[in-house]
Amino acid sequence: MKRICNKKGEGYVDVAVAVLVISFLLILLVSVFGVIHQKQTLNQMAQQLAKTAAINGCVGDEVQERYEQLCEQMGITPTMTFEANYFDEDAGKVQIGDIITCTLTMDTSLIGFGGELFPIDMTVTASSVSQVYWR
Repeated sequence: MKRICNKKGEGYVDVAVAVLVISFLLILLVSVFGVIHQKQTLNQMAQQLAKTAAINGCVGDEVQERYEQLCEQMGITPTMTFEANYFDEDAGKVQIGDIITCTLTMDTSLIGFGGELFPIDMTVTASSVSQVYWR
C-alpha cells in the first residue's frame, strides 16, 4: 500500500502548535513575575511599617498613616497585624529593646489564567526593635 505522498501544508500544523505553546509559556512567565513583584512589594511595605512602629515605639496613628500612604503608593491593600510585648497595650506602646513584628497578608492569583484558577495567599513578616523608652 502506498501512502499519501503529498505533504503540502503539514508545516502549518507544526507552526500553529508551536505558537500556542510559546503563547502559553509567555502568559505563565508574565503571571509568575507579577506574583513575585507583588511579594517583593509586600515585603518592602512590611519592613517600612515595622521600622515606623519601632521609631515611634508604638503601634498607633503614625503607623496607620504610613500604612495608608504605602497602600496608595503601591496600589495594594493587604491586611496588617502587629505582635509585640506591649508596655501599654491600650496605647500600643512597646518598651525600648522589645521586638515589634508586622505581618501583612494578601490574596492574589495568576492573572493570565482567569484569576480564579490559581489563588495564592501571600503572608510577609518583618520585625524591628523598639527605639523609645517609656516611663
